[in-house]
Amino acid sequence: MGVTIFFALTACACGDEGPLHLRTLSHGGLERAYAVHYPRNKQPVFRKPLVFVLHGGGGADARTMARRTGMNGIADREDFIVVYPAGVDGQWNDGRGKTFRGAKENAAVDDVGFLSALIDLFVQQGQADAVRIYAMGLSNGGMMTYRLGIELGHRLAAIAAVIANMPEKISSLRASRPLSVLIMNGTADPMMPWNGGPVRVFGKEYGNVLSTDETVRYWVRAALLPPRPETRSLEDTVPGDRCVAEVDRYGAPGRREEVLLYRLKGGGHNLPGGNTPDRPRLLGPKCMDFNGPEVIWSFFASK
Repeated sequence: MGVTIFFALTACACGDEGPLHLRTLSHGGLERAYAVHYPRNKQPVFRKPLVFVLHGGGGADARTMARRTGMNGIADREDFIVVYPAGVDGQWNDGRGKTFRGAKENAAVDDVGFLSALIDLFVQQGQADAVRIYAMGLSNGGMMTYRLGIELGHRLAAIAAVIANMPEKISSLRASRPLSVLIMNGTADPMMPWNGGPVRVFGKEYGNVLSTDETVRYWVRAALLPPRPETRSLEDTVPGDRCVAEVDRYGAPGRREEVLLYRLKGGGHNLPGGNTPDRPRLLGPKCMDFNGPEVIWSFFASK
């Protein structure tokens, strides 16, 4: 499948979240869109870490994702590049066999190849450090992040998936290498079932996922780590959010890889501490006891 890269700056969307440079890349016969935020809006002279941020189903645009996650501000402070790719029709081909909302089947869309081509682009341009490439995603983007960890893990230093379980259809695949993985899931998520089964949105089903425990076990086995975690409880700093958090850490002495589960007890379908819509009747409670994006970056920075 041929790849043609267009590396021209098409626009700069500038707002409170910081500048975003909007670009396109032709891959697999489709013109794919993505946005880039450079730390302090300066194109890098030296190679820097790069973080992909994958939207959920429905395709929130880069400006919205930057506002919801606050990743541009973290990037300015910590000196890394943020890339916001766009899924075709607002969906990612995460391996479920069904899209999140759209009626179109997207199994033919090569999102793994698209994101691999983006890595090539930033590395070839001398902007990204090839050994410090990371991916995070929410919901449909989180499930796509798992797929990247399986098929593209040899090019990633670590991944983080939020409000997402492993799609059942890809759970039999073997990860390309041991990988550090961070997972943040809510036990009361009305869309992403903690105990596995069909993903339900507005009464419709969109493919099956493993349970959170099974998802964690997949990555623990893939990372060749002991099956028993160290568990700690986080301080309940916002009692009114109806959520408390526990952290399970799977690791081993002398091993760089680790798997972390942030168990959001009572939490719903939302990014912890993020600037995401507060719709408890639809999404369930939003955990505000810690800042999810800050935790994710700290995890990435340690890998």
